[in-house]
Amino acid sequence: MHFLFAGPGSLREPSERASFWMTALLAFPAALLIGYVLHESIGASQVALFIVIAMVYVTLARGRLLGSSVRVHQTQYPRVFTIVKGACAALEIPMPFVFVREDNYVPVVALGFGEPYALVLSSHWIELFSDDELAFMIGRELGHIAAGHTRFHSLLSVNGNENPLISLIFGAWLRRCALTCDKVGLLCCGSVDAAIRAMGMAAFHSFGRMVDYEKFAQQDAEVQSDSVLRWGEWLSSEPYATRRIASLRAFEATQRYENAEAWFLRERSDEPPALAAPGQTTVATRDCAGWWRRFAAWGIDAVVVSAIITSFGGSVAGGTHRGNTNVTISPGDVETSSALGNVTIRGKQHARGTKATPPPATPAPQATPTEEARLGPFVLTDLGIGVDLGNNQPITADSIAAFTNGFVRRLGFFFWFPLYLAVLVIFAGQTFGMMIAGLRVVTTDFRKPSIMRTIARYFIVFLVWWAIVPLSFIWRRVLLHDRWTKTRVVKVERVVARVTGT
Repeated sequence: MHFLFAGPGSLREPSERASFWMTALLAFPAALLIGYVLHESIGASQVALFIVIAMVYVTLARGRLLGSSVRVHQTQYPRVFTIVKGACAALEIPMPFVFVREDNYVPVVALGFGEPYALVLSSHWIELFSDDELAFMIGRELGHIAAGHTRFHSLLSVNGNENPLISLIFGAWLRRCALTCDKVGLLCCGSVDAAIRAMGMAAFHSFGRMVDYEKFAQQDAEVQSDSVLRWGEWLSSEPYATRRIASLRAFEATQRYENAEAWFLRERSDEPPALAAPGQTTVATRDCAGWWRRFAAWGIDAVVVSAIITSFGGSVAGGTHRGNTNVTISPGDVETSSALGNVTIRGKQHARGTKATPPPATPAPQATPTEEARLGPFVLTDLGIGVDLGNNQPITADSIAAFTNGFVRRLGFFFWFPLYLAVLVIFAGQTFGMMIAGLRVVTTDFRKPSIMRTIARYFIVFLVWWAIVPLSFIWRRVLLHDRWTKTRVVKVERVVARVTGT
């Protein structure tokens, strides 16, 4: 727990944690309600797939940033590097990677699921801010990192810009996070006036230089006097700018601000804490997660995997679903069949006073694509574009979907669960459950495990899970597959604290 967010002097908004758990518990019912209103299907399977895709996307974002953005260091844009380095040293958090990219909507954002995070600034905005204004904008994003918000923000907003649906579901928590981190930004810039100017520039771009912020702040009284006007804030991921100004001014007048400012201005090193260097740090047994924390993460992941399996029509236990549905419809004859299923609906008109006898159920025939045009191996059929592999049965999107659905249905949870674990650990170094529990998979010398080592790790889980579970009560921190592959599941915050000395 960071000093600024621990104990009675914590800078967190009083209801921030409560709103996090409330939005987490109500997120799924809220998504169902919104889906019903918008006539869209939103269920657990869609949410689970979104989580996996978002984790992979955010993890790959660093590669995209390195390949298409300017990385800031001592000789590349030293003005920004100096501000970030000084704020990190004062806050006692490791230095993030700093990038500059073109973004017309988001001036500064922190991304990532764990150390080292990435701090991304927009070239469209960066020169508009003076040094103290930029210190506020950077400081509030570092505040998100220190408070533990960033990994969840990255999952909800993979590009740093909230969409209306996310804002509506998670807005209550996101708005309180913004108020919390405005206070950290104030510590970094040292002036409420600079903080207000920075918020104005972020809201109005260059027009912000012409705004009278004293008059602007007075608009908050008009908003507070009408409850209907306050409801509009619910549609946003950030509080009204007028409310943020009022919150900062109220905070500046408290003893908590004086205590936090005294801590921020203390005598300290000019260098931020250094992260554990891969290959130079040995993972200690006490750094590894115990069984209860592992199983908490596995429990979360099990829910995600189960939702993904059922989204493809499969069952957690494996096997296929078989059966036919027959419905008598009168009057008229109706027959409907699908190329992807075997459901047949038949109806027949019967004379009044006679008993309807449904015909025996017969499976619907598999539709055969009819060739319409050909270009090399590519074939245009009545079912879409396909690929002819020489067997006169073009492979189309429908046939691939049918094969995928059948494949998923035939394999059970104990195949897909290790596969899910391996894929996310390869890409992100952790699964969704591990992210929630603050865990990460590393080698014994704190390197990222190779692809083959990760595959071997979860292949062992797939084969001998029946032995790993009971043995976990004996080897509670280093399990069987950890020992055999020389990997470890570490508690991230403990390793960072031990190595950095914070």
